[in-house]
Amino acid sequence: MVLLRTKYIVQQQIENLKSKNIQFNIVDEEYATQYLNDNTYYFKLKSFAKAFEYNETKKQYINLDFAYLVELSKLDMYLREYIIKLSLDTEHFLKVKFLRDLTNNDLEDGYNIVDLFFIKYPYISQNILLKKKDSACADLIHKYENNWAAWNIIEVLSFGDFVKLFQLYYDLYPDTKSKTIINLLWPLKFIRNASAHNNCLLNTLRKPYLHTHLFNNKKNTIEPNKELVSLLTKVPNISKNTRKKKIANPIIHDFIASLFLFNEVCSSQTLKEKQFNNLTNLLNERFCRHKDYFINDNVFMSNYEFVKKVVDYLSGKCI
Repeated sequence: MVLLRTKYIVQQQIENLKSKNIQFNIVDEEYATQYLNDNTYYFKLKSFAKAFEYNETKKQYINLDFAYLVELSKLDMYLREYIIKLSLDTEHFLKVKFLRDLTNNDLEDGYNIVDLFFIKYPYISQNILLKKKDSACADLIHKYENNWAAWNIIEVLSFGDFVKLFQLYYDLYPDTKSKTIINLLWPLKFIRNASAHNNCLLNTLRKPYLHTHLFNNKKNTIEPNKELVSLLTKVPNISKNTRKKKIANPIIHDFIASLFLFNEVCSSQTLKEKQFNNLTNLLNERFCRHKDYFINDNVFMSNYEFVKKVVDYLSGKCI
């Protein structure tokens, strides 16, 4: 006989929220029941409560309504959607730059760099072969698997593996932009993967993720990217203390780093303007639709203002 452990039905989930002082003033319990049944699931929605004030002594949240959780989860979804689009465009222009520079490099034929790539990372061949049977790039693999060149292998590499190829090339043939770009690649990779896998982002505003690529095990602390720190010094009206505090949160850090990376690598002025206009509209309109839910919480408002200043700065560079 299997021993079944405790689980909550939806009504019990709501009672659990109420026991932690989560209110149902803006929306009622009937709405919450429907929402938990049809729109999301309890574990995910409840995770957003971590972003709000909590009384450790009473084990209760302070001035938290169920509607706030719903709204923050929606904003999180819109942010993830934006990050995925930004990531796809950034990946495209990284490849454009890589192949443009390689094509103009008399010391490189496009095959030699791939040979060096396989020597340095022998497991990459196996990563490619795993896609040989059931992926959109299977036909390419069958055609070129014994004769890879830079321009076809980038179509079958994962983003993480492409980053390794990109780094290898610019280690051998550095240019004026490559150092900045390379230093910002891993933040993009982290937040891109988090967004693509539907991981929550905004639930970390009060309690940031710890074990990320920024975590220094020896020092037991988060270490911001030095390139990002340098770039942020150019943004007006942000103090050194504010910069240090805000980018200590890996999600804020990686999102801002990804914006700077896109700005650095995108060679289409039209697309650059479109991306930053879309983000400006998202921040000014959708993120402010229920601003009254967050306006009295300094954690939310200070992070919003920090991101907004960076976006305004980058948008201004497009003019």
